[in-house]
Amino acid sequence: MDTTQPRPLASLGGQMGTLESKGGKAGLKNKLIWTMLVVGALPLILAMILSYLQGTKSLQGVIGASFKALAYETSTKIDLLIQGEIIAHDRLSSNKVIQSSVLKSNQELLFLDSLQRKRVLAQEKADWENLKENANPLYYEDSSKVLKNFLTRKTPSALATRALFVTDSSGVLRGSVNGFPEFITKGNPVTEKILNGGKGAVFIGSIYSHPKSETPLVQFAFPILGEKEKPIGVLHHIFDARELFSGSIEPITFGDTGHVMMIDSKGVVIDCPILPTGFQLTDPHLVQSVTGPDPDWVKIKGDGHGGKEVSIIGFSPLGLTRKITSKSTGNDWYTFAWQSSDELFAPMNKLFLWISTAGLVSILLIGVMGSVAAKKIVQPIRRLQKAASRIGRGEKVGALEIKTGDEIEALADEVNSMNEMLQKSFSGLENQVREKTKEVRYLKEYTDSILMSVPDAVVIFDSNLKIEYSNVAFENIINKDVAFLRGKSILNLGLDPVEPWQTLYDVLKKDLENEQPISTSTLSVQEDDSLIVEDPLAPKESPSLQSMQRTINLGDQIFAYKVFDLILQEGREKHTGLLLRDVTEEVGLHDQLALAEKLSGLGTLTAGIAHELNNPLVSIMGFTEVILEENDLDKIKKYAKKVFDRSKDMASVILNMSGYIRAPSTADKKEVDINERIDAAIEIAILATYSDDIHLEKSFSSLPPIFAKSEEIQQIFLNLLTNAVQAMEGKGKLIVSTQAQNGSVVAKISDTGPGIPQKYLSKIYDPFFTTKEQGKGTGLGLNIVHQLVVKYGGHIDVISKMGKGTTFSIMFPAHLV
Repeated sequence: MDTTQPRPLASLGGQMGTLESKGGKAGLKNKLIWTMLVVGALPLILAMILSYLQGTKSLQGVIGASFKALAYETSTKIDLLIQGEIIAHDRLSSNKVIQSSVLKSNQELLFLDSLQRKRVLAQEKADWENLKENANPLYYEDSSKVLKNFLTRKTPSALATRALFVTDSSGVLRGSVNGFPEFITKGNPVTEKILNGGKGAVFIGSIYSHPKSETPLVQFAFPILGEKEKPIGVLHHIFDARELFSGSIEPITFGDTGHVMMIDSKGVVIDCPILPTGFQLTDPHLVQSVTGPDPDWVKIKGDGHGGKEVSIIGFSPLGLTRKITSKSTGNDWYTFAWQSSDELFAPMNKLFLWISTAGLVSILLIGVMGSVAAKKIVQPIRRLQKAASRIGRGEKVGALEIKTGDEIEALADEVNSMNEMLQKSFSGLENQVREKTKEVRYLKEYTDSILMSVPDAVVIFDSNLKIEYSNVAFENIINKDVAFLRGKSILNLGLDPVEPWQTLYDVLKKDLENEQPISTSTLSVQEDDSLIVEDPLAPKESPSLQSMQRTINLGDQIFAYKVFDLILQEGREKHTGLLLRDVTEEVGLHDQLALAEKLSGLGTLTAGIAHELNNPLVSIMGFTEVILEENDLDKIKKYAKKVFDRSKDMASVILNMSGYIRAPSTADKKEVDINERIDAAIEIAILATYSDDIHLEKSFSSLPPIFAKSEEIQQIFLNLLTNAVQAMEGKGKLIVSTQAQNGSVVAKISDTGPGIPQKYLSKIYDPFFTTKEQGKGTGLGLNIVHQLVVKYGGHIDVISKMGKGTTFSIMFPAHLV
């Protein structure tokens, strides 16, 4: 039944007023303005971003291409400079005076023995190192005059010269323009490469420092050829590296920081307007990026001048010169054009500033226009909102007149219709609310009356397991008033003993957590009695009541309890209920019934034992009576043997009973061969009892021994074989097999008898249970088998199919020595 009460009109009006204050003019107008801004500004911003990115990319491409062209132009210019120097020095090395001077020195030294050569060279070296420059005869040699005349040219190379000298094939100085060179340069790699290089060999070395020079130097070397075009000496020219190339590089500048510089492939600066010659660039990635095989440009982080910003660098190798430097030192020369990041990206930043300004102005215009449009839309909606608020407060509102010609005007018409309908509907609503309230109160009182009259105790708990409700029956159990119980846990009621209440609390908690409640009973624990021999007359508590319900003891009374879930309203928190029922009298009745069943079982057991002993006893009495009257000795022996056999049968019954009620003897155990004991049991069970109508199949494997009593192991298999033969009634197939398996010994006995019904399989090991007719079985055979198997740590399984037979599997742990 729906008991929801309608909300008062005044309350609705208050909420409508709140809606007006929170979401009226400001809220809707702002939403409209923001919507226009998003719709208008977002595409504009995306377009500006794409334009800026594309413009930046294009501008970077233009700058990179310009830097590449500038670097290539500079490298070509330096290539031409170096090629001009090579041509000029080739002509100088072909000068007849220089060739004659070198050839004469080679011949003079050739005709001296080693001791004389060493003495002459030592003296000449001493003269070169000790005499003043103007007094040294080498300065006045014809070859020196030719060299000095070569430097009278007004070329960059002449101005950058630090040394110009000639050496013969032994590396001995034979002409120089100054005292810079050593007298003997034999062993110098430059000399060795030129003398071994043949015609056209040229050496251009790397930048290096020298004690006689304050600036880094670079060395050029050329062969002096003889008559057979073979090198007979070397022309050396050492330059100030910066001064040699500065005329071609340093004048090339652009902007405030843009310039061209020259480096080798190892990152050593050859010439730069900013960095000193010989400076090693520290960024290997930068060096690798600007020393490619072809002219190009790169955008890279770092600039080689100490900055870490992104830079654009155009570079170009010296195409003609690299053929010489690669052979000479394995090092190539490059030019690259560079400009500082701040100056380089200034046009891009300016472009971004202009685009941002234009975008901001556009967004402001969209906002102003959106505000004007939103105002025209919001004003009629605000009138509708105020009218709805007044209707909610129950006030009489006249018809709204809004003429916008769109959906807002249609909404105003709907509000007018709603106002008329509400006035008609609310007229009888208050009376209906009062009637429904009375009905709800009556139902509550009726429900409470029913629960208070229930004889079982009922308790309702909230989600925190605090008591929300309890009836009179529960209050009588704990002797507490309802006012004391409400809002408390059952563990905080001061009840003694606390154990059963703790059990109930745990069950409630498990149920609240959607877990299976624990099964608890303080009566007793039901165990599997099929494997435990007990006195049939020993009193015990009723197991049937335990299996029927869960119980707890509260003082002298026994209560069955049940936990149930209670959901009072969909979507609300779950409540939990507890039901307690007094079952003390039922438990007593169940105990009396159990005792009666045990006494009945005892009578059945006594009758069975009497029957088992009576049959052989009657037979013994009959044969004994015949013996007393018989005179024939052979017949007396025959009857005596029958008496002996019947006595053995009685002894067997008594022995089985004795083994059932007494602990087994403590005779010493020994190693037992399973195969031997099975053969002995087969001979007794089959050969001595039945005819040859049973087909026996044996499959014995070589087995390790087990540690046990041999007669008890034989008794196990004798009972099983006897049952199998009796089940087949002396006709059928009997299969016996053994095998070793994972440190255990396994024996299987299968027959082709009628099988054991499925409902009896769980009871076949129970004492005195038998499916045979009265007098044909004691029901102790399989029970004894089970006890003996368990005694020796073994395990027994049975598989039976009706009409097909039964298989018993026995496993014993092997005895490992």
